[in-house]
Amino acid sequence: MDSFRHTIEVRWADCDANQHVRHSAYADFCTHARIEWLRSHGFAYDQFQQRAFGPVIFKESTEYYKELKMSERVEIEVRVAALNADGSRFTIRHDLFKQDGRLAARHEINGAWFDLRERKLIPPPAELASIFAELARTDDFSVLESKS
Repeated sequence: MDSFRHTIEVRWADCDANQHVRHSAYADFCTHARIEWLRSHGFAYDQFQQRAFGPVIFKESTEYYKELKMSERVEIEVRVAALNADGSRFTIRHDLFKQDGRLAARHEINGAWFDLRERKLIPPPAELASIFAELARTDDFSVLESKS
């Protein structure tokens, strides 16, 4: 299993009055990295539209270690931190690294897959489940309990 890495450049719009990356930009960076991970494995946005489902995020958290500034390149590593048996619930960890390799932040999301027609949580289609199966696990990976 391999982790997925995606590099972005911090833009003017990503920064706040303190001249470093604003807190909500970290979540945007990580969302972009997740979408690129899925797209690079053949599961692009149109797949979600055609099947009328998508992710729902229950919780996001970010820990900040080193500040990021405008024009810096940031490498985001995406790994699975937790998953339940049918893949319907997940935790994804994003580690954001500065150009010098130091960890700048860690962002995690807890989510599930949501059927837009039936308005209920569902397991992912087999193609998406296999993409998750191929992604590297964190060292502290855990199996989530299934909720009814």
